[in-house]
Amino acid sequence: MLASMLRSRRMLSSLAKVTPLEAQEAIELTWSDGFSAKFHKIWLRDHCTCPQCQHPSTKQRQIHSATIPLHAPATMAVAPDALTITWQDTIVGSSCTQSAFSSQWLRDHVYSTPKTTYPPEYRQERLDNKVLWDKHLAMPTSTYGDMMGDGFRDGMQLLQKHGLLLIKNTPNSMDDTEAFARRIGFVLETVYGTMWTTRPQTAEMSYNDTASTNLELQAHTDCTYLYTPPGLQIFNCVQQAAGGPTDGASRYVDGFHVAEYLRQHAPEAFAFFSKTPLPFYCLDDDTSLATMKTVIDLDYRGNIKGFRLNDGDRAALTHLSFEDTFAFYQHHKELWRAIDHLELVHKLDEGDMMVVDNNRVMHGRHAFEGERALIGCYIGKTEYDSRLRVLGLL
Repeated sequence: MLASMLRSRRMLSSLAKVTPLEAQEAIELTWSDGFSAKFHKIWLRDHCTCPQCQHPSTKQRQIHSATIPLHAPATMAVAPDALTITWQDTIVGSSCTQSAFSSQWLRDHVYSTPKTTYPPEYRQERLDNKVLWDKHLAMPTSTYGDMMGDGFRDGMQLLQKHGLLLIKNTPNSMDDTEAFARRIGFVLETVYGTMWTTRPQTAEMSYNDTASTNLELQAHTDCTYLYTPPGLQIFNCVQQAAGGPTDGASRYVDGFHVAEYLRQHAPEAFAFFSKTPLPFYCLDDDTSLATMKTVIDLDYRGNIKGFRLNDGDRAALTHLSFEDTFAFYQHHKELWRAIDHLELVHKLDEGDMMVVDNNRVMHGRHAFEGERALIGCYIGKTEYDSRLRVLGLL
């Protein structure tokens, strides 16, 4: 069966014809299944993968792209499995005079049709590989043993799709929490250090943040005042507050779902929060952090790639016009209607570790009496995305 699928894939990807498009400095390729696509000759020259043009181990481009002639003459030769181009030019950084592109590589890198989204090497997160959720979510779950063993990839796939993952049977030590974190990437150091606890034991471990109190925390993302907030946040529950089912219970909100909800039901609010940056800040004795960013971060195609919101860390609104300031409060109500509508409440047990995509999922907690302690840390988004790519999940 697999061999048949591979044969079918090869057949669909076989090149049948190349047609010069001289007026556009391009060519049109046609495959055996009738599919056609256009490529600029300068694009093909720029994307040559021979050892002279692309470093064989690092895969970095070695040519000086700006020295490629816009009108370089070239000879094309097409075979079922490859396109070969003989170049009649000189460029800086390479002695290459011939490029060969496999039929499948060309098919995978088509850019002349609207179906194309992202370069395969880029493999950016996008909504078509995610599950948007609300308060009725069946919590994605794994165990510490599985995540430290053969179940790691399956757990990471759940995390990638939903933006959060509950890990049961987690040891209640900082070392074991860090060991898990390092399976994904190195622990990120912030103003809170590397590994931290929400129940400081000494003055050296304390920090100026309401997370270390027993107050209610509205849903938010962390480190909104950083240019690049952490990618993942890890919470290992080592002691849970006594009391009712909501005392110390965590709250989670899918920010991507919030954004899509606004896009559909409150388009003016969506436009405001995707175009208007807001000020966020963090102050401590020896710290002054600040940035201005939009709540909803869109890529160049309008797809949601990030969500950033913490009303507690929002600075004074003095950068907007008089009219836009009032508009902010109008749209802010729509934003929080969506957040409240979608919020999931889940009380962690001791031994539960929650991993949260901080660029997507908001978290918070209900107030509590007595003791409640979490061990945690951050992992950078770059490292998180890298692990997903290595695992073949992006």
